[in-house]
Amino acid sequence: MDWKPILDFLVTLAPWVQYLFMSLGGLVIIGTFVDSIIPDEKDYAFMTKAYALPVIGDVLRAIAKFSPFYIKG
Repeated sequence: MDWKPILDFLVTLAPWVQYLFMSLGGLVIIGTFVDSIIPDEKDYAFMTKAYALPVIGDVLRAIAKFSPFYIKG
């Protein structure tokens, strides 16, 4: 699926949407990196908990697919 038309549409809704996506992307990259290097018994899989949130979890899960530290599972 090509995400570019969808993202272009969302960015045209308001100028701050682009910065929101960039911020969420940065947080997801940092979160997946930290979650991959810390054993689960220490952090209790905090990214799994973040993905379980009602609306933002779906957005984070979609953004996480672009992370270089994304682990399918």
